[in-house]
Amino acid sequence: MNTLSKLCVCLGLFLVGCTSTPPTGVPEWAGSYKKACLPEAIAVAQGLRASGVQAKVLSIHTKDWGHATCAYLYPPGKNRLWVWDSHWQSVPLRAWWNDPKDIAKAWMKWRYDETPLEDAFFQEDLPEKQLPNLPNTNDKWNH
Repeated sequence: MNTLSKLCVCLGLFLVGCTSTPPTGVPEWAGSYKKACLPEAIAVAQGLRASGVQAKVLSIHTKDWGHATCAYLYPPGKNRLWVWDSHWQSVPLRAWWNDPKDIAKAWMKWRYDETPLEDAFFQEDLPEKQLPNLPNTNDKWNH
């Protein structure tokens, strides 16, 4: 393989890597606090939206734990689904964008978590001033 061919291959790999890299918008402090998954997910969603990326805060609940993540579509126009959380950062998934349970199941499958899903919802879907019926969050939230 000549030098020009090698250069073209390297350039091609670089361009492919650039288009699949998650966007910026994650605050520096995100992921560094215990039991802060909901405010972190909200901050990440706000940062992504400010960058022109569609993002939703996703709450996931099982019998044993609850967790908040941020689902987003990136890059704009290609709309690949990603989920960010403070433990795993951004992971690409295949699920329906408007179906929180489908996204939650795909994320749990990616994590090899076989805990049965009890509920999943987008925080924006809740009527104003209505709080979800959650178990005691002191010991059930992931972090």
